Amino acid sequence: MELTFTPSFATSRDMGVYLHIPFCRKKCSYCDFASYEGMEAYYDDYVDALCAEIKLWAETYPKSAKIPVNTVYFGGGTPTQLSLIQLEQILDTLYTYYPCDSVRELSMEANSGEIDIDYLKGLKSLGVTRLSYGVQTFDDDLLQLLRRGHNAHMAKQAITDALSVGFQSVSGDLIYALPGQSLNDIKTNVKTLVDLGVSHISIYGLQLEEGTNLHKQVELGDLDLPPDDENEAMYDCMLDELSANGFERYEISNFTNNGSYSYHNLRYWQYKDYLAFGAGAYSFYNNVRRNNEPYVVPYINRLRQELLPVVVEEKISEDRAVEDFCFLALRTKWGLSEKAFNERFNMSVRDIFGDEIDLLIKQGLLIVDVDTWRLTRDGAKHGNYVFSQFIR
Repeated sequence: MELTFTPSFATSRDMGVYLHIPFCRKKCSYCDFASYEGMEAYYDDYVDALCAEIKLWAETYPKSAKIPVNTVYFGGGTPTQLSLIQLEQILDTLYTYYPCDSVRELSMEANSGEIDIDYLKGLKSLGVTRLSYGVQTFDDDLLQLLRRGHNAHMAKQAITDALSVGFQSVSGDLIYALPGQSLNDIKTNVKTLVDLGVSHISIYGLQLEEGTNLHKQVELGDLDLPPDDENEAMYDCMLDELSANGFERYEISNFTNNGSYSYHNLRYWQYKDYLAFGAGAYSFYNNVRRNNEPYVVPYINRLRQELLPVVVEEKISEDRAVEDFCFLALRTKWGLSEKAFNERFNMSVRDIFGDEIDLLIKQGLLIVDVDTWRLTRDGAKHGNYVFSQFIR
């Protein structure tokens, strides 16, 4: 894995592909993604539909099928709910219709305790280079509250198994600001992941999404979330612990200790094109965002009729593209570059956002390095406020 990396924010001539597998053994109490439990009877039909969508996209947008694919990402849901044969069928179809000889990263999301050593070896044989485990916490009571399908021991064993099989890039996700969580829990979670030997850690503050079971429990008063001052203390503790263990933050929520960046996710923050296939998938191609039908059966039925499953299509205006480019770039350690912005839009960041930038610098939320602006530590903590200054 490369230890240094210089991003290119200009429009690239390579492509990322996201493949959405919307199935889970258990639906987590905080999740509002397009993911569903108890749909095993539809797995085969869904895989056939997903493959049909890949083919239909290539035929409908033939120019997209000539752009070399650089990254492939299986997300969900839980992609490893599918069999190795089903995953191979999807990859074979992708490789048939898109040029994938130059893929540098093939990522797979997985849940602890749901796959064994043989399955991991099978993933390696399929070309998977990166595993991302949804750990969330090593507190068994909180895992039960979140309706996770594993306990702390299973999470530790899953990461140990992945490393023993030979995966060089293994990531673990954590959530903070959970009900009843303490600073000591944060330290324990970070230390456990570090000691296990992961090369990448993603940490997210809990987002209460309306309609989820966790949201209903909090609304009813059955659960209490930590107050804002404790959330900030957890955030600071998390940064201190990760830094002390040699992890750099390269994006607001993502950290690595050896340059094991998530190259596919970097595409999002660098405002590059990516295709997305599957129920509920979101794509960004030629300045158009497209959202797929989120429900499994209607998605399958549309593909059986040889219809693309897109239900929302939005052409991104230049004004919107300017806003998106700025706040997405600021999420990363590389920041917002005047040069990259000018190459993309043939205009100056300062001409548009000069007053806002000066104010954010005065507030201690941005720093400037030659022609590049980056978030300070406080800026990252108050990222939503910073980003809002670039939204007209």
